[in-house]
Amino acid sequence: MLLSLSIRNIALMDQMQVEFSTGFHVLTGETGAGKSILVDAVALLLGGRAQKELIRKGEEKARVEGLFDVSDCPPVREMLKEQELEEGSELILSREITAQGRSSCRVNGTLMPLSQYQQFTSLLMDIHGQHEHQSLMDEKRHLGMLDATGDEKHRQLMDAVQQDYAAWREVRRRLDQLQKQSAQASERMELLRIRQKELKGARLTAGEEEELARERDRFRHAEKIEEGLREAYESVYDGAAPAAEALRTAVNALSPIEQLDDAYASLRARIDGLYYEAEDIGLTLRDLLSHLDSDPDRLEQVQARLDLIRRLSRKYGGASTGEMIEKLKEIQQELAGFESLDDDMDEAAKQEKALHARYEQSAQALTASRKALARKFEKDMEQQLNDLNMAGTRFSVRLTPCPPGSLGSETAAFLIAPNKGEDLQPLSRIASGGELSRLMLAIKSVAARREGVPSMIFDEIDTGISGRAAQVVGEKMAAIAREHQVLCVTHLQQIAALADHHYLVEKYDDGERTHTRLTPLEGEARVNEIARMLGGDEESARKHAREMLRK
Repeated sequence: MLLSLSIRNIALMDQMQVEFSTGFHVLTGETGAGKSILVDAVALLLGGRAQKELIRKGEEKARVEGLFDVSDCPPVREMLKEQELEEGSELILSREITAQGRSSCRVNGTLMPLSQYQQFTSLLMDIHGQHEHQSLMDEKRHLGMLDATGDEKHRQLMDAVQQDYAAWREVRRRLDQLQKQSAQASERMELLRIRQKELKGARLTAGEEEELARERDRFRHAEKIEEGLREAYESVYDGAAPAAEALRTAVNALSPIEQLDDAYASLRARIDGLYYEAEDIGLTLRDLLSHLDSDPDRLEQVQARLDLIRRLSRKYGGASTGEMIEKLKEIQQELAGFESLDDDMDEAAKQEKALHARYEQSAQALTASRKALARKFEKDMEQQLNDLNMAGTRFSVRLTPCPPGSLGSETAAFLIAPNKGEDLQPLSRIASGGELSRLMLAIKSVAARREGVPSMIFDEIDTGISGRAAQVVGEKMAAIAREHQVLCVTHLQQIAALADHHYLVEKYDDGERTHTRLTPLEGEARVNEIARMLGGDEESARKHAREMLRK
């Protein structure tokens, strides 16, 4: 339950700290005093939308912090353990928003994502807004309201259906994709096989085009190449006055004097090295000359091969031989994928059939649970409505089959017959505003019986009711408060008089700015506030207020 609430810079609330206890709490005050702002602050704390408009004018940020007792809330303590957060009987939630639109959430001082933060808050407190009863007019929300009254086993069935549906939908999507690929496969495979045959038949090797171009150039300039090689060979090694022979002569000339000076010996060694280098060059030139090929047939073969490679290159976007080899690998892989497509489709079809059967089994179990839950819900609702001054009202849940989905295979609609002798009709068509308020309170009362959130907030749920109806609504909230902490914003004195704890929300002006404060009321202060709510003569109203509190 909520132990304390700290608010800073939310609308008219610059700084507020309020303590709460067990039981039934009411918040009252003049219209515009800030009661709804307080609920907005709690909604923000619980992970609601972070609207920068909530920040007090002139401030850069706003903050709400709540201290909760979780000693009787095992799911929260288990989550704290899983998240390796500080454990104990108390939990601190805090939410901060800035004027730039940023927000942050903390659990026991640890920053965490909003979605994870909301997992904690959903287990701690439930807010019933002043217009939430209008959601009863939307039949799409009735199924969720019915499910909310289910126990842990029912919630596990809902989770199973959601998970099984997601798995079935995923394999169904994959099977559809494979079937589309299969429909397109025939034409695609024909094209791929033509390209595979073409590229495979070409027997390409990486860098082949460049080597062929060099060979072709050698053929085209064979005469010039031979002339150059021969002249170089004769000049170095086998001509009338070859360089190698001249170098040998120089070596022989220096040999007799090399011992006379290190400089002579050094020159003789250097020339000797040049001689052997020239000799090696000469032999290399001779080999090149001996291997010159001027075969015209080979030139024709080279040119034809180059033409083939360049034609393929243009066809594949100017690709090199290396890139075309990679393209062939890709084609072969895609063909292999197509060849295994039938196997993949068979496997996906088997999975789809099995997962569909599993989903149907889960959905049928959920349907059976909902039917049983609906019968119990109908009886509980009629009892609650009887307590809420709607005696004789018949209430029914109509479950209608629908296409399979993550919520199961049926929808729900609530029907009522407020008066004896009338037929059941959708409540969205015939319920009045006051009836809707009491119907929603009845639903909340039934849901409160299951093991769920320890704290509930009702924001002006008394809209559209008065007199005896207001009394029974207050009594119903007081009954809920025997098992849950209840906070209620109300404008009705009948409800305020039933509370265990009474707080006054009021505005005041300090001469510079307007502020909102929250004050616990006891004794005469509480009498005065209920008298104000009663209106009329001051003394008679106070007397009436005392009588209401006494009763």
